[in-house]
Amino acid sequence: MAGYSSLLRDSRPRVRETNAPKRTGVTVNDLYDQLKEMAVLYTIRPGERVNELELAEKFEVSRTPLREALNRLVAENLLTFVPNRGFFVRELNRQDIFDLFELRRSIEASAVQLAAVRADVKDIRALRKFWKDVMKNKAELAPATELVRRDEEFHVRLVALSGNNEMVRTLYGINARIHFVRWVDIEQRGHDAFSEHLEILDALESRDATRCRELMEGHVTSRMEEIAKVVDAGVVKLFSRG
Repeated sequence: MAGYSSLLRDSRPRVRETNAPKRTGVTVNDLYDQLKEMAVLYTIRPGERVNELELAEKFEVSRTPLREALNRLVAENLLTFVPNRGFFVRELNRQDIFDLFELRRSIEASAVQLAAVRADVKDIRALRKFWKDVMKNKAELAPATELVRRDEEFHVRLVALSGNNEMVRTLYGINARIHFVRWVDIEQRGHDAFSEHLEILDALESRDATRCRELMEGHVTSRMEEIAKVVDAGVVKLFSRG
């Protein structure tokens, strides 16, 4: 079975390296990464049309590779495409967010249950060290976006311990679509200690699959209970910019 590090490396969605951009050194994947960052952080507001001409000028590329990267984001449900109108940023939708959190809970609970059987103890301890270092340095992790990234990394690495490549791939997609909501959540409640993470790792190291599943389900559910308020706050924050 492939180790969790190889799963992380192989599961990240990429786009084909065709129609190379005009600017030397910039690949379609570079464009994809930068556009995805803009989409998950709502640099372009929900519901707004993506201005392809402005983006092509901003990145100094032709429209062909730009469209390839944009179409990839459509496939990942970060953008929508309307014929004869163009690309649009997906709007925040309460039901979509709830659905994604339910999917996340199902995947992570199943993955950690598998990890209790399959994970190498060295990988579990490495993940524990990673999270303890995050918590030790959390005061230096500013803005909240950075703590969200570290939290996402923890959960992806945890799911990778299951040895299931498709679970890791799916979680990447979910994280992208709920990233903004989780960022607003952390900004609202501050940099709380994520003690549940260490409890999950304790159960994992004890090979208690049932306890692992229970803890993960509770961990994700506790955040779902605040999602409605977080989405509302997120919309307010977005439309009060500038």
